Amino acid sequence: MRKIVFAVLFAFMTSTCAFAASDAQKPAPEKKLTRQQMKMKKCNGDAREKKLKGEERKKFMKSCLSGKS
Repeated sequence: MRKIVFAVLFAFMTSTCAFAASDAQKPAPEKKLTRQQMKMKKCNGDAREKKLKGEERKKFMKSCLSGKS
């Protein structure tokens, strides 16, 4: 009886591991960016191009995100 129970448990565990391994190989679906996220990405890129740091960057990002620049 123990051998049967062990065999069933072993079969269940190996099949579960096989499913987990196949799920791990699937690429993650790409997320669409919202309008605000696209704006943030553009403003970050512009600030990086201009090599802004600290307070200058904060001011630039604020004006960029509000649409003033």
